Amino acid sequence: MTALRWTRDVPVDGLVLRQATPADAEDLAALMAEPDVEQWWHQAWEKDRWAEYIAGLVRDPNSLPLTLADDGRAVGYVEVYRVATDILGQHVAHRPADLGMHLALGELARGRGLGARLIHSVLDAATGILDGCGRLVAEPDARNTRSHRAFVAAGFTAAGTVQLPDKTALLVAAEPGLAGRAGQEAVSAHDANEGALL
Repeated sequence: MTALRWTRDVPVDGLVLRQATPADAEDLAALMAEPDVEQWWHQAWEKDRWAEYIAGLVRDPNSLPLTLADDGRAVGYVEVYRVATDILGQHVAHRPADLGMHLALGELARGRGLGARLIHSVLDAATGILDGCGRLVAEPDARNTRSHRAFVAAGFTAAGTVQLPDKTALLVAAEPGLAGRAGQEAVSAHDANEGALL
């Protein structure tokens, strides 16, 4: 199975999206301890645990940890993963080359529409992360309206809700190269069909 890969750093509004390393652990521990992040991620871990976690993801061919860095400091975090090998793949219909993503933005990076541009940057890079990727999906908590708005602004559409072990999630999806076209409208968890599959 081809490993997920990140071949180049990507500029995003003066910041840099790059592959995460264990050296980012201190910044990620601080980011994940922020109340607005912790309430959705539940990963307010110590620095050493974050270093071990990132090292594990770097070794895992089905995962790709990324940081959004401001002058070297991680102010955002993205995990890209192969849906087929993730818990999400046990709950939704999927294609072998579907990728998923998780996103966290720290307080220093919020409030200027950066979330949508970051999401779109990952979508633009999806076919480079995995050859043949035809769809990028995400499953933010159904209550996380800020995340919903960011994904819709990046060109994603709702595909329903799904009950995962730790949350009820709104499924959103976009195809590389098609996102951002006219006709995308904001959608909430209440607009999506309960139980719809991707």
